[in-house]
This record gives sequence, C-alpha cells and structure tokens, in this order.
Amino acid sequence: MQKMSFTRGKLLGTSDHWRGYATFMIAVILAVLILPLFAPHDPHTVQFLYRLKPPSFDYPLGTDAMGRCVLSRLLYGARLTTASAMAVVVCASLIGSLIGAIAGMVGGVLDRAMMRLCEGMSVFPALAICMIIAGTLGLGLKAVIIALMCVHWTDYARVVRNAVIVERSKPYVMAAVALGARRHRIAVRHILPNIIGPLLTLSAYSMSWAILAFAGLSFLGLGVEPGTPEWGLMIAESRNYLRDYPRLVLAPGLTIAAFVVAVNLLGDMLGDRFRVRQINYLH
Repeated sequence: MQKMSFTRGKLLGTSDHWRGYATFMIAVILAVLILPLFAPHDPHTVQFLYRLKPPSFDYPLGTDAMGRCVLSRLLYGARLTTASAMAVVVCASLIGSLIGAIAGMVGGVLDRAMMRLCEGMSVFPALAICMIIAGTLGLGLKAVIIALMCVHWTDYARVVRNAVIVERSKPYVMAAVALGARRHRIAVRHILPNIIGPLLTLSAYSMSWAILAFAGLSFLGLGVEPGTPEWGLMIAESRNYLRDYPRLVLAPGLTIAAFVVAVNLLGDMLGDRFRVRQINYLH
C-alpha cells in the first residue's frame, strides 16, 4: 500500500509542483486584474481634439481615431480578454469533463451516442458555429462566452473519455471496484487525479484558442459592443487607418500574438513536466 501511494505521488507530482502552478496562475490573474490601475487615461473618454495623436509622454502609444488612449485601452482589454477566455475554458472543461467521464465510465450505447455527438460537432468549423451562435444571441460578452463554450467542450469530452478508458483498466481502479466502490467515487477519487495533467495542458492551449477566437469574433462585429476596449475590436476599428497609422493595428495585434505565445509556452511546459513524470513513473 505504501508503494502504491508513493508511485501515484510520483505520477501526480509533489505538492511543491502544484503549489508552484497555483502560485503562477494566481500571479497571472492578479497581474491582469491590476493592469487597468496603471492606465494613464480613461479608455472610454472620447477627445476629438487629440485624435490620431502620435506617441508622447502623456500618451505612450498615441491615440486612436476617437482620441482615446491606446495604451489604456490595451490594459483594460487585457482584463476583459483574459477573464472571458478563462470563463470559456472553465465552463467548457467542466461540461466536457463531466460528459467524457460519464461516457468513459458507463460505456456501451451512451458512450457511442456521446462520441457521435462530439464527432458531429467537430465536423463543422468551430469559428463558423461560433459566428452562428453569437449572431443568433446578439452582441455582448455573454453571447460570445456561450458561443465559444458550446463549441469547445467537445475537446475536453474526448480527452477525458479516452483517459478514463485507459485508467479504468489499471490495477488501482480494479482494486477499488473489487472493494465495492461506486462508479462516481472511483471517477472522482481515483481516476480524476491521474488525468489532471492532460487536462491542465489542454486548458493552457485552450486559453490561446479562446483568446484568438474572442478577438476574431470581435473583429467581425459579432463580439462585444462597439466602443468596448477589446483587442480584436481595436483592430477592427483601426483597419481603415492601417496605411497612415499602422501603430493602431500593430499595438493590439502584437499584444495578442505575445499573449498567445506566452500561453502556448505555458502549455508546453506543463506537457513536458507531466510527460517526464509519467516516464519516471513507468521506469
């Protein structure tokens, strides 16, 4: 029994690693929340006398066509975009993980029906489905989150279902079944802790996808309401000034690219760590 606890601890990672991940995520969330406090101006204030002003000490990134501070809108947009992407990831992961766990644990007709549903939704382009849902629900942040969540839960369902099927045949699960443990207890207490690694890695990649999709819908006019400080909407509002004032498009565009690259690097780091631990566990 002691040996099994040790090997499972090796596979899951020590508490120090989990505290490190939690500390990193808390630091990112706090940084995004406090970024608007450093905004030099109100991002909603329209000043036509200061429209298309070049970068200066008062306006480090200049102003847009409405005289609004570009830097302030970027900082406020970071909180909006990140919070929306995290909401999409949390909701999609909860719904998809629940469906995938049920399909993997029950099996049979229910498993086949749920997987056919996931495959049917995956046939259509995700962005096209998001556009249809967002266009039906109308403009607004809630509509965008619902649209992205309705599309993205299928990825979590497939990953969790496959992981549950693999873990279900392992000795520690078979021992729990022999002791009379119920299915939901086995899934929550035994299987879920051992598949949390792939879920965290998928969540990190999902963040980058949600940010790009959120910005894309806003650029197409199906996202947040006009005037909202959001990165995709900032690009859409400035595309007519691309030739004469490329900084208006480059500022939010490069911000989106840098943020997506950072999140993908986090996903690579999580994936590498869990793969290394799994290899050490197998050896």
